[in-house]
Amino acid sequence: MIDRDLAVRLVVAASRRVDDHREELSRLDSVAGDGDHGVNMAAALAEAARRAGEDDHGSAAEVMRATGSAFHETVGGAAGALFGAFFGALAGGLSRSSAPDESGLVAGMEKGLARVARIGKAGPGDKTMIDALAPAVSEAREAMEGDGDLASVLAAAARAAREGARATAGMRPSAGRARFAPDHSMGTEDPGANTVALILESWDEQLSSEVTA
Repeated sequence: MIDRDLAVRLVVAASRRVDDHREELSRLDSVAGDGDHGVNMAAALAEAARRAGEDDHGSAAEVMRATGSAFHETVGGAAGALFGAFFGALAGGLSRSSAPDESGLVAGMEKGLARVARIGKAGPGDKTMIDALAPAVSEAREAMEGDGDLASVLAAAARAAREGARATAGMRPSAGRARFAPDHSMGTEDPGANTVALILESWDEQLSSEVTA
């Protein structure tokens, strides 16, 4: 079950992981962007972690909804809107049940992917966060349908997201700001895709540590 307390721990874990890698994320962004992606993502997740711990969040869905709001209100531009939309959709999937489990998580991730694709007007191969998110959602769905539990679903999603992020190095951008300097970004991984991978890896490690504790 994904209860309120677990959701808080997941948000805090994501905040720590992204903060640890904020300089690398900003370096990736500086190749064809403003170079502030890491700083912005770390700031949004730090605010999300602060909000997540507030007592008025009674469910996992409310924690993830507050996380989405933190992105919308802390980060300007497309990144804030896209990550905010993803977490908002994730909250919607978790809210389907009073005791959400891996099925609610996968449903929310699928909704989040669809919303990000619609807002960003991008798809797989465009060198955006979708190139990590789409395979993560697909592998999460497959793991769940194979009777996987929450830990195995997150592990599958994290692996797929990292593979997807690495693959963006060989892609030519056709969406987002990087499309205005496509040659500059060749050979460099997409910062948004890396952020997705970092978040899912932190969730995978958090679950793994709790299962083995």
